[in-house]
Amino acid sequence: MEVSGLPLRQVHLDFHTSPHIPDVGCEFDPAEFAATFKKAHVNSVTVFAKCHHGMCYWDAKTGPRHPALGKLDLMGEQIEALHREGIRAPIYFTVGWEEESARVHPEWRQVRADGSFARAGTHPGAWWFMNFTHPDYLDLMEAQVREILARYPVDGFWFDILFMEGESCWSAASREFRGKHGLLGRDPATHAKFETAAQDAFARRFAGLVKDKNPEATLFFNNTNRLFTDSRIGARVVGRHETELDIESLPSGFWGYHHFPRMARQLSHWGKPWLGMTGRFQRMWGDFGGIKPRAALEYECFRSQALGGGNSVGDQLPPRGRLEPAAYDLTGAVYAEVEKTEPFYAGSDALPQVGIVVPHFPGGITGEADKSLEGAVMVCEEAHYEAAVVDDGDDHGRFDLLILPDSVTMTPLLRDALRRYAGKLLVSYRSGFAEGGKWALDSLPLSFDGEAEAWPTYWRVRREAAPGMAGSDRVFYQRGMNVAAEGLTILADRVLPYFQRTDEHFSSHAQTPPVAKPGAYPAAVAGDRFVYFADPVFREYRQSGNLAARDLVKVAMERLAGPPPFGAGLPTTVLMVPRRRGTDLILSLLHYIPVRKALEIDVIEERMSFAGLLLRLPARAERARIFGSGEDLARNPSGGFILPAVNGRLLLEVPGYFG
Repeated sequence: MEVSGLPLRQVHLDFHTSPHIPDVGCEFDPAEFAATFKKAHVNSVTVFAKCHHGMCYWDAKTGPRHPALGKLDLMGEQIEALHREGIRAPIYFTVGWEEESARVHPEWRQVRADGSFARAGTHPGAWWFMNFTHPDYLDLMEAQVREILARYPVDGFWFDILFMEGESCWSAASREFRGKHGLLGRDPATHAKFETAAQDAFARRFAGLVKDKNPEATLFFNNTNRLFTDSRIGARVVGRHETELDIESLPSGFWGYHHFPRMARQLSHWGKPWLGMTGRFQRMWGDFGGIKPRAALEYECFRSQALGGGNSVGDQLPPRGRLEPAAYDLTGAVYAEVEKTEPFYAGSDALPQVGIVVPHFPGGITGEADKSLEGAVMVCEEAHYEAAVVDDGDDHGRFDLLILPDSVTMTPLLRDALRRYAGKLLVSYRSGFAEGGKWALDSLPLSFDGEAEAWPTYWRVRREAAPGMAGSDRVFYQRGMNVAAEGLTILADRVLPYFQRTDEHFSSHAQTPPVAKPGAYPAAVAGDRFVYFADPVFREYRQSGNLAARDLVKVAMERLAGPPPFGAGLPTTVLMVPRRRGTDLILSLLHYIPVRKALEIDVIEERMSFAGLLLRLPARAERARIFGSGEDLARNPSGGFILPAVNGRLLLEVPGYFG
């Protein structure tokens, strides 16, 4: 299956190979190379033109060829062999990390505010960051891309590392660029606008260059996909120049398993075909000999499919040019299952009920906002509310409920959109304030009196709000706001500790215990169409796994939007994604549990069972059948559908649900 012509079973074939390795390509066999991918059900392979070492792998006249290639035109032979097998071969080209140019032209490097050169870490071999606003470096890259376009059949370009390190760049070239755009300020907001402008300028130049030569070529500019409430900065802007959106997110790397869903639930709604990019590695890029468990790769690929995307599995070609057989035994086994189920997803659309507004704002703490966004997505997935992540440029009216998690700073566009929005709102902590610190969500009758004077605090949930949570004070670890909410319904009171723990005043091993009576400021309040939490509930759940925070948010969501229409009562470990395909409702159920069995990474080694679980659907769902076999699910006396003894993934069709 293809979406807008984009192959959905791709391999991203890294080839960052040191010039000190002497036998590059000596075992390369074009026919075997292409046949391996064909057998593994791969229909697109991203091959390397230029790697992070600055080495070129085509018969280059405009850049340094890898010294060990001899007469071998590795990239050209790879493209030719893949095309013979009907496999696409877009071209990888590095931008931001390029060691040879960094060595020969240190003036082309990114420069930090303190005058030092920007580098990707302090470990041996950390890449130097290159300045893609430098006119001479841009001219070199253009000459190389033009040479490739002139000499090879180009299916697409995949430009890598299009971002600035930290708050770089302050080189002379970048200062000139900043001056032309009025972006010489050193504050975080100006830096975000500068980085966006630099990315936009590069993407505009090279997209035009490629499209002039080949209008059908695909284009992607890999960056950190910085998402902001303000749709005028960050990944949204670069995305205008792309034909596809790739989400680089290797769960066994620093991304973890909760990065991908927050990215996919936003980028998948931008109207372009997209891919989830994982890897076959046990750990991270460049992990030669590392093979992850099959169950892990299944989950990563099946999850991307469920959310409406394709897949790209990362690999690295060993220097001598022969693919690792184990990597393609694994990839082929999973891609065979992906291919079988592509007809299930063909022509389907997402069914989000909840919109989660991106809580990132220039000047905020990115890591804290990431936690808040991931926490909000986790709560929705575990409670089985289908959600999309949105910014101030989206259509908010399509959602029954909007969540503003913890730190959504109100832009003028978002403020106007929320004034028009007729649905329900769930707001937490500092969300709703304007950039200057003034309360801007004027539809909510709230006033504030600073932050809690002592913390951790405690929630005393009122019985009428959540009987199962009442009767015991529940700790909340992070500091919250003091909110005055006269005339509103209190869902949970806040109980203060006896005192703030210090070296002079402390009690027992951890936080100070609670006093007897609630304080003056509540922890959670409700109005006719909103619930407000005074604490950063989503960041709390992501940071500490505080189930009280999650469970009271679930109570609030049900109060505002009703119970989830699809899958209420399923275990939190089951991911269920509903989609519409014509008049049919289709449901993807995934049951894989990441386990922290290693000190550094989460591991998925087993497929979990659905046996005996009960699937609750609205009354108009008269039947549900298993995709492939066509077998109807049995029903229990209450009307729920009894799930079969299937492990890992279960795909269901509810025919005529929308008829």
